Amino acid sequence: MTQPDLIGRIVRPEPVEVRSVWPGEATHFTPWLAANLDWLDALGLGRLELVGTEVVLPTVNRNLDILARTPDGRRIAIENQYLKVDHDHLTRGLAYAVGHDAKALVVIAEDHGSEFIAIADYLNSAYEQLGSEKGIAVFLVQVTAEQVGQAIVPRFTVVARPNTWLTAVHGQDDGGPRSVTALLAACDSSFRSAAQEILEQWESRPGASMRINAGSVSVSLDYPYIPGEGPRSVYVLYGTGVMTVNRGYFKDFGSLGEDRVAELDRALETHFPALNDRPYYPSVVAPEPGPTAAFADWLIEWIPGGSPHNRVGLNPASLSTS
Repeated sequence: MTQPDLIGRIVRPEPVEVRSVWPGEATHFTPWLAANLDWLDALGLGRLELVGTEVVLPTVNRNLDILARTPDGRRIAIENQYLKVDHDHLTRGLAYAVGHDAKALVVIAEDHGSEFIAIADYLNSAYEQLGSEKGIAVFLVQVTAEQVGQAIVPRFTVVARPNTWLTAVHGQDDGGPRSVTALLAACDSSFRSAAQEILEQWESRPGASMRINAGSVSVSLDYPYIPGEGPRSVYVLYGTGVMTVNRGYFKDFGSLGEDRVAELDRALETHFPALNDRPYYPSVVAPEPGPTAAFADWLIEWIPGGSPHNRVGLNPASLSTS
């Protein structure tokens, strides 16, 4: 077939209403998805196996739409909602996930507002800190549909997810690395040198501390902005080469005004041009030591209570594990 012939066959898909494909969420969409869970392969959860639909949770008056299982046996709670997701579905989904001992909650809706994406990012940061045994990962998925001729093409777009779906942990037999040396050994080889430099710079920073998160193969880089209130994470550095920047902590610190929030965002964009747009925990892949140190320098001077006069020497005992 010649190139002009191929160009002539290019068509533009036409968006169609989800309800025109599946008229009822409970009566049409949920049964279809339960029979076609491979459409969720893009989530990176592995090939899902159906456990059940409309699964009853004792003491709760409503049922979970779909309960699925990953190839390694972890349970996945799936909650569907037409139109825009609301607090009821998200909260109920979390309750179902806890009640069924699920390791992830997948919420599928036609729209996810920025408020719920921020909540999912916050919960996913907690998941990454707690590890896969205690945490619950949250995936927000937008469902849309398009038509090409007589064919319908469903689209499942992930709008929020953890930075990494925690699988078998690299490191020691007790569940993960418990030292900087072990963490660096677990790092991706292409990122190990940069990670080592970032950690060495942080260790030499007055007033800073580090916490190894064995379950998620990561290290939290903390700084105590106000003496007596304990440390707050500036960064969380993962062995996969991803680093999250805890913008949510800084934004809410001391009820900053909108002008100062805008100043913070300009500094983030300057130091990390490739930072994604998650509102609370944006992340950068393969961070470089120079910008990582430079933003921390700027932040510590900028945050109230972070001036050099409030800094204390790094206590060797401050390197802890969680």
